[in-house]
Amino acid sequence: MYIKFLDILDRAHTGEVCKLKDWDLKVIAGKVREKLKEHGLLKTLDIKNPINTDDGLADEFWKAGFELAVEVGMLCMSTDRVIKFTEEELRQCINDAPDEMKLGGGKDSFKVVTRKPSDGKHISPWLGAFGIALDENLYIPVTMANAQYKVIDATIPGTLKTIYGRPIRSRTPYETLGGNYEARLQREALKAINRPMMTAQGGCSAPTEYGNFGGVGVPGGADPKNNLNVALATSELKTDYTLLHKVAHFMNCETYVYGGHFSFIGGFAGPPEGAALTSIAAACLLVPAHQASFQYVPCLNTRDASNSGRETVWASSVSAQAISRNTHLLPGGVVNPVSGPGTEMLLQEVTVSAMNAGVSGYSFCEGVRSAGGRYANYTSGLENKYAAEVMKASTGIDRELANEIVNELIPKFEDKLMSPPIGVPFTECFDLATLQPKKEWKELYDKYCEFLLDRGVDLSKAYLPSS
Repeated sequence: MYIKFLDILDRAHTGEVCKLKDWDLKVIAGKVREKLKEHGLLKTLDIKNPINTDDGLADEFWKAGFELAVEVGMLCMSTDRVIKFTEEELRQCINDAPDEMKLGGGKDSFKVVTRKPSDGKHISPWLGAFGIALDENLYIPVTMANAQYKVIDATIPGTLKTIYGRPIRSRTPYETLGGNYEARLQREALKAINRPMMTAQGGCSAPTEYGNFGGVGVPGGADPKNNLNVALATSELKTDYTLLHKVAHFMNCETYVYGGHFSFIGGFAGPPEGAALTSIAAACLLVPAHQASFQYVPCLNTRDASNSGRETVWASSVSAQAISRNTHLLPGGVVNPVSGPGTEMLLQEVTVSAMNAGVSGYSFCEGVRSAGGRYANYTSGLENKYAAEVMKASTGIDRELANEIVNELIPKFEDKLMSPPIGVPFTECFDLATLQPKKEWKELYDKYCEFLLDRGVDLSKAYLPSS
């Protein structure tokens, strides 16, 4: 295991030299367009069918994305060198990657499995306050409010604004201590709701590797065997010593790595077709470069930072279908709305993104970053419960029905994506004493459960065993 990773580090010192500006503007932008043109994929975006239904198109995207991964590789920004792999090496790494992973413990154990589009197999919801900044006094109740819902497999907590009133400064001892403090608060919250063995993501409050050093695999820290040990690559197709330090730390802890990468429409990859292509390439490259057992590779839009608009839904669906149809990898998506808690728009956005994840073959899906994560304490447990239910209830429906539903919902909010309603903070939509949603918020949730039931999607199926 060490030998394989040491080989990656060697390539970060011996690969071809490439400056960051050239990588972004010449290598990525140029090669992505070249591959799209070569495979006839330019302007294949189908606005009328945001969830792709063309298997042949998904397969052609896979071919182009795999070729992009081989021909481009991944830039190590710390050394200005390119880490590359031969076609044979990359195929072997993908073939050797796990096709299922067991996480959690006791009654909270679960499996993440390889899936195909609309196959009815279990999709694993990893949901919570998802990196949203939280006041210290709210960290435990917010974590409890999300993790209390058994339909959620693993929790992605919020981030601490402070540690005992002090800001968590990047790359300082504050961050190292903050990682441990966060792990202790997580453990206290999960124990309080009787889910002590629930898988959680530690190091959420850590802007660099120091929070992981202090918070994962050390006394008082998170158990690395039951922690989502994330190393999130830089867009597009970049890594650095901060990320590689995390990978090395997780390897020292004798555990797995949760690799991730966001692809951006309107960024260096260009149009939706380009973002889908770099997403596929990232899934391939994360396996050897970050030794990733999971490949979290969603697409977002630089214009509004959502993944609920037509272009982003389509790019994510094509990428997920390409990976899931052609490999046994464990790819993951995201529910990243721009509207906030207590609003009807949030449930509309969540429906679209969660349903896309369920039908397009993702093995797991993260969320819900309510209000785009822009406002402290703007989160609640209810949108995460709803997202998990929609994901799980959607896994076996056909993509045509999913398109009918998302095409009914998207027109209701797409003109608001640039100026969405931010809703209300946690304390205004949840009762702190009972950790239950307040009446108005619960009534909106009930409305959208009924909306889906009327269209043939019964959320109660989320609680039945998957096929």
